[in-house]
Amino acid sequence: FGWAALATLDIVAVAEGKLVPSGYLKIVQAAEQGIVREIAVREGETVYAGQVLARMDAALSESDARALASDHLARRLALRRIDAQLAGESMLRRHDEPAEAFAQAQAQHAANVRAHQNALAQERSALARARHELAAAEEVKAKLLQVLPHFREQERAFARLVSDGFAGRLLYTDKQRELIEREQDFRSQEFVIAGARAAIAQSEQHIARIDAEYRRQLRAERAEIAPQAERLRQELEKLAHRHELLELRAPQEGVVKDLATHTPGTVVAPGTILMTLVPAGERLRAEVWLANDDVGFVRAGQEVKLKLAAFQFQKYGMAKGAVAQISADATEAPNPNTRSGALAGRDRPAGALAFRALVDLEREFIESDGRRYRLAPGMQVSAEIHLGERTVLEYLLSPVRKAFHEAGRER
Repeated sequence: FGWAALATLDIVAVAEGKLVPSGYLKIVQAAEQGIVREIAVREGETVYAGQVLARMDAALSESDARALASDHLARRLALRRIDAQLAGESMLRRHDEPAEAFAQAQAQHAANVRAHQNALAQERSALARARHELAAAEEVKAKLLQVLPHFREQERAFARLVSDGFAGRLLYTDKQRELIEREQDFRSQEFVIAGARAAIAQSEQHIARIDAEYRRQLRAERAEIAPQAERLRQELEKLAHRHELLELRAPQEGVVKDLATHTPGTVVAPGTILMTLVPAGERLRAEVWLANDDVGFVRAGQEVKLKLAAFQFQKYGMAKGAVAQISADATEAPNPNTRSGALAGRDRPAGALAFRALVDLEREFIESDGRRYRLAPGMQVSAEIHLGERTVLEYLLSPVRKAFHEAGRER
């Protein structure tokens, strides 16, 4: 018993799992339902980031894209035409605009401007006539204004001659009539001037109204077309994004794994995983699953020894590492009978709740007889997490202590 009280045994928690890249496997899946047109890679092939892995059939989206692009171009040219009309400028073709579509927009621009100019021309002609009449009337009025004092002086002079008996009454009457006629002509020209000014104001109002209505219609047309053009632009962007998704590309450098199909023409549903990538250049970790009765004793930083199913530990030894992380909550453990299963043994039923732990490896290889053997993702491991030590005597007495503690409590 003295030896048993001094000798020690390691206390370990055993957790099953497998080796995974630190960034985990990358899945490549179809974003939409479609037909596989081409598989561009082979199982085990190393691919670079952005490389095309597979192509989906784009026949359905191409016709939609052409129709949307045509509608968007028509709206965009209409907006350019409206802006040119509002600015009073001509349209200039841009390099990305088809000649036929631009010619139609340009013809519409010319027709609208011509109709507007014709409407303005009628009012401008009336305005010009009114201004001419005003100028002529003002000229006549100015002349009358110059001669009226002379006629008034003549009328007063003959009135004095008649009163003094030096002139006949008839001659005075003629001079009086001439004065009255000139004064009537003066008043008539004032009426003509007032009418001409009213006509000018009316023509100017008509011109302003025609131009305002022209611009109002253009702005209303623009307010209607602009949202349509923006909606079509967004739909085109969405369609372009969908078209990009038809080319499945590698998210990063890695090795192709688990091709789901090798046959072009295969119909796939949205979210179908077509292949996975094992990331290249990433460190390996062990992903293991801790039972509920062990997780309370496991802490980050504890030493771990890993037995690999691919290498008999009696011959090749064990890999070493340390606990890096423990999940904050339990989750359903993987089924050990599936490809992704990592939890086996421990008399734990498939799908039992367990805590995921990540173990950082000291080295990504094991050595035996002077040779190095590389570790690879997917290798199954059995992790022995060092929790502490106890004496052999404590180990031997543990069942007795448990039985004594639970004695007398059975039903």
